[in-house]
Amino acid sequence: MSSLRASEEFLGLRLETGLGAHAYLTRMKVSNHALPRDFLKFVRFALVGLAVMAVFMALNWILSRSMSGQAAFFCAYPPALLLHFFLNKIWTFENRQKVDASQLSSYLVMVLVTFVIQWSVFSAMRAWTQLENWIAAGIANVSQMVVGFIFMKLRVFVTNRAKE
Repeated sequence: MSSLRASEEFLGLRLETGLGAHAYLTRMKVSNHALPRDFLKFVRFALVGLAVMAVFMALNWILSRSMSGQAAFFCAYPPALLLHFFLNKIWTFENRQKVDASQLSSYLVMVLVTFVIQWSVFSAMRAWTQLENWIAAGIANVSQMVVGFIFMKLRVFVTNRAKE
């Protein structure tokens, strides 16, 4: 009995699937070398996300003492966004190019898409649960992180060499 082999790559990890007559065999191979670059970028992205989420949640907590939860969310968003952009540009994606209009416009499109996701989750959490404002903001933040990583990796922080 022969088996067909197919492989795919996700975050730098090679997934191999053998399709035999009686069973499916799936295993993940990680090279004997250092962890794949995309995986390390994703880990860095997650760490940046956690740091930015902590800043965002803290700002929400501070601001919600003197304004509505919705207003606090909106006021906390721009400083967290600025921190997010520069930490990801410099540390996660190691992009040392000068910030240009294309990079900013791509980032702003990503921000709009992920903001809609985040705002929808935040609003749903506030409407359907009794969670504190800052906790709902944190949950909403996590909900949009994967979309943000993929968009930044493929569009925002691509080097000129990779765009060509």
